[in-house]
Amino acid sequence: MSGAESADHVSIHVTDCGHQDAGAVFRALESAFPDVTEEARSEVRAAAAGEEHPMVWCMVVDTRTGHVPSTATAVPLSGGVSVDLFGAADPVRKVRQELAAAFSVEDRGTVPGEHELEVRLRLT
Repeated sequence: MSGAESADHVSIHVTDCGHQDAGAVFRALESAFPDVTEEARSEVRAAAAGEEHPMVWCMVVDTRTGHVPSTATAVPLSGGVSVDLFGAADPVRKVRQELAAAFSVEDRGTVPGEHELEVRLRLT
């Protein structure tokens, strides 16, 4: 991890969706972890597939920032959204919990590392 990031930071990569659905995911996380700033978001064009240009939306949250168990209500999405979480196990679990409070979550796989965990989810 670089610079100001710590073991409490989780990197979130959102794909397979439009800008509005990515925004819905980020707003749910910003509500749960309020110290996230707009500067934490980035957009990256993925490798072109035909004429489409898939996007990857990224943000980093600090799970120490006022996290309390969510009382979020379900957030509608226009379709399924793929989300990858990268970070230490406990912070990744906190982020997954918040996503599950706002969306229907399907686990698509987990890759444990020595100090980090990668989790792939499908939100609907």
